[in-house]
Order: sequence, then structure tokens, then C-alpha cells
Amino acid sequence: MAQQEKAEPGKFSPTWESLSQYEVPEWFRNAKFGIWAHWGPQCQPEAGDWYGRGMYEEGGAAYKWHLEHYGHPSEFGFKDVINEWKAEKWNPERLVALFKKTGARYFFAMGNHHDNMDLWDSKYQSWNSVNMGPKRNVLGEWEKAARKNKLPFGVSIHSSHAWTWYETAQGADKKGPYAGISYDARVVTKEDGKGKWWEGYDPQELYVQNHALSGHAWVAWDWPEGTSVPPQSYYDNFFDRTVDMINKYHPDLVYFDDSVLPFWPINDTGLKVVSHYYNQNMKLHKGNLNAVVFGKKLEAKHKEAIVWDVEKGVPSECQDKAWQTCSCLGTWHYNRSAYEDNWYKSAGTVIHMLIDIVSKNGNLLLSVPMKGNGTIDDKEEKFWKT
Repeated sequence: MAQQEKAEPGKFSPTWESLSQYEVPEWFRNAKFGIWAHWGPQCQPEAGDWYGRGMYEEGGAAYKWHLEHYGHPSEFGFKDVINEWKAEKWNPERLVALFKKTGARYFFAMGNHHDNMDLWDSKYQSWNSVNMGPKRNVLGEWEKAARKNKLPFGVSIHSSHAWTWYETAQGADKKGPYAGISYDARVVTKEDGKGKWWEGYDPQELYVQNHALSGHAWVAWDWPEGTSVPPQSYYDNFFDRTVDMINKYHPDLVYFDDSVLPFWPINDTGLKVVSHYYNQNMKLHKGNLNAVVFGKKLEAKHKEAIVWDVEKGVPSECQDKAWQTCSCLGTWHYNRSAYEDNWYKSAGTVIHMLIDIVSKNGNLLLSVPMKGNGTIDDKEEKFWKT
């Protein structure tokens, strides 16, 4: 299906030259500290980062955990983990109020992760949190809580890499009783859902794995770097989903978990999204641009157009332009082991991080791991009350 959403016309067009007119808003320069709820269905197992990929890697920690608690991934795939996620104790207003009380000056929620599930009432991804899992508009409720607490609202978007990230789910065990039996991602069909909880939904819309595998160079994360290159329909769907989110929730900040921008440099979809976002934001703010977009591994020309995000790192010198470090209290997705083994950063560590980052003209975005049920644990509660 061709691109459905229309790009907002205005000052910016989807080129680096045009986007270089961007200026970082003063409110972001002054904010210095934000909190991120990096929360979605992969938090449900409480088994750490990239669970939706790792559960398909035979012999790995996530695979072993999955086998013990859910069954074999040929029979119980990540699509079924989504159904386990109910967020039954989630109180977004309480959490955002707590984060503001402890010093946050902006708040981020996750819009989707590499698992490809949208956490809002998505028009272009039926595998979303309103249709299944918690059956709640996660992003909408976070946005309402942020506005109530008068915090700028940010959304992180990670779904561009679902195409390659889920490739482990195309495989099969090489040994043992399930040797040679395909995992669910490539073989399960919409018709297979008859009489099951996911009846009427197409797993291929979630997994997007009807394609050739990438080469080993994919670990570089960048496009193309050995990746299986998506078709135009994949880019169009990403554009429609992201613009749908922007049009509904008008975030003040958008974070892309990508080298530079989604699909750069093999496709200009990321540039199209950013120009739409800037133009729409100016329209909403009577000609003033108050928006912030983040990308990683930026060259000098990119830093003229968007803000540099450094994941779990800090540059050695003070920067002329505003930038951001994103880091986490424990792991990105909730990990029971991090709690039990006391892996969390101390308040002192975070304070020293913040001082270093601010001294170099940066901001700190700190992720707070959340359980699948929507709560933070007692050690995290204590951290925020220290």
C-alpha cells in the first residue's frame, strides 16, 4: 500500500540543507534532565533487553528463560508474549508526578520498540496496545499525564529495525527435540489464528520476516552494512505510523533509535518525517519551532538539523551545540536479575553523570526500568525518594 499520510507543508523540506535552518529551542537547553519510561511488552518476562530477539537465539539466556516459562518459540512466539502483557497495575499519573517531583524537566514514553508493536491507537499497525495486551492507549495516557504535570512530552520510535532485528525468528533449533522445526515468525499465518486469541490478526504484520536474511555485518546496526534492504512499502508504513503518532499526540520531542535517522542513508523517509514534524510544530506554535529530534552517530552537517544523542556515553569535551546522553538506571527493559543483584546506579552516580553532562552543554535522559505490570520496584522507589 502506498503512503497514506500527507506531509505538512511549510518552511522545511526533506533535505539536510533545508533542515539545517533548525535551531534548538531554549527550553530544551535549560531543561538538562529528563526521565524515560522505556516500557513495552518486552518488560513482561522481566528478563532484560532485546527479549523479543534473544528468545529466538538457541542456547541464549532469553531462549532458555522462554523455554522454561512459556514453551518453545515454534509454539509460543513473541506475538504470544504480547498477550501476557496486561499492565494491570500501571498508574501513569502517579509515575509522572513522581518523576517531576524528583527533578525531571521533560518526560519520554516509548512509542514502539524493535518488536514492532505500536503503543497507541495506531491506524497503520493493528498489533497495538489498544487492540491487544493491556488494551489501553499507552502513549495517550502517558501524554495526558505529562501535560497534566506541565512536562514537555517526548516519544521514542525504534521500529525501523524490526525488519532485521526479528531475523532470528526466521530460524529453527539446530539440535534437541525441536531441531529443524521453524520458529513462528516466518511460517505462521493469519489463517492459523482461527480460534486463538489473535484471531483476525496477521503475525506477518508484526514480524515482517518474509524476506532474505541479512549478512553478518548487520551487527553494525547501520544501513545498508550487509542488511536485507526493505521494499518501499516498508518505508511507507513507517512514515504513516510515525506521522499518525505525531498528528495525534503532538510530542515536543521525538527520539529515533537510529544511526542519524531511520533508514539513512539508503532512503529519505526519516528526512520526510522530520520535515513534517518541524512544519507541523511551527503551525501549532504560531510560527515558532519548539520541537526537538534526536539521532545517533551524527556528522557535523546532521547536527545542524537535529540533536545528537549519545547512548550511554559522554563526549570528552564541551560541545558547541546542545546534545543529550540517554542512559538507564538498570537495563533498558526490566530485568529481574538487575534488581536481585543490585545492578542499579546509585543516586550519587547519577548526580555525578548529570554534572559532567551539563558541564559539556548536554542533557541527561534517564530511563527507569518498569515491570510488565506497570510498576517500578521498591529499590527504584527508594532511589527517587533519596
